[in-house]
Amino acid sequence: MIEAIAAMNAILGELQSLTGAIAAPSASDLVAGPTKEIDGAPATFSQALHTALDRVDDTIAKANGSAHAFAAGNRDIPLSDVMVSLEQANLALQMASGVRDKVVSAYTNIMNMQV
Repeated sequence: MIEAIAAMNAILGELQSLTGAIAAPSASDLVAGPTKEIDGAPATFSQALHTALDRVDDTIAKANGSAHAFAAGNRDIPLSDVMVSLEQANLALQMASGVRDKVVSAYTNIMNMQV
């Protein structure tokens, strides 16, 4: 399975487990954000999002590193591995962009609601 899709599935699972595990936070919790983890998962949405973005960044960095190593003449890395890692990084970036678009759209919808 593509690493980015697995990361988003993990985030979805974490968010679903958090909905039943966390009581309503106080205002101070929302500002400071808890630092504890629940069942090994980040306790806040921002932590889960940060973890997912770190995974995307790592995927891109590994692909870039393998491409640079291949371009520098390292013959231990097959071209097919370089191309696969670059395509995985491309898909991860496209998925992160899609998630960003959905979050911005949801925020816009919430801000446009009449109270």
